[in-house]
Amino acid sequence: MKKILLSVLTLATLSTASAAEKVGAYLLGVQYQRDTNATDAVRFGLGLPLAAAFDGGGFVTVSGDVSYLRHTSPDTESVQPYYGGTLGLFGLFATGGGSSAGAVGVFPSVLGGANFNVTDQVSLFGELGVGPRVVFGTGIGADWSFGVGARLGVNYRLR
Repeated sequence: MKKILLSVLTLATLSTASAAEKVGAYLLGVQYQRDTNATDAVRFGLGLPLAAAFDGGGFVTVSGDVSYLRHTSPDTESVQPYYGGTLGLFGLFATGGGSSAGAVGVFPSVLGGANFNVTDQVSLFGELGVGPRVVFGTGIGADWSFGVGARLGVNYRLR
């Protein structure tokens, strides 16, 4: 996790554009956000939402997402609401009892949230997203459901 965060920080600091950039962490993940203009932003997230080890096996899930965000007020306000959409992917890899299985899923969502500015550089955020979850896996074929996701975390403005 430290290597991922350091890589994101390195890429962000090497950029020469004047757009605002933020790195952040949320419960079980990290993200990088770049403003494309005064109201819009693109965000990339990487998470390790669930992992476990048990006698004779274990499992791990890895997720990643790309989001488009539109802010409804300037970032100088103490609360900055936003809405947008995201496309996420995840992978599940499990082993136990001498066999292994895997699954891959996609989850497009609409989302809404808010940044709560603590200082000029630090903000807390919370958001909710809803949308379908489609999973393709060994032994189950394809399956889908409707899901709700939440993200709570902190952002640090690089510039």
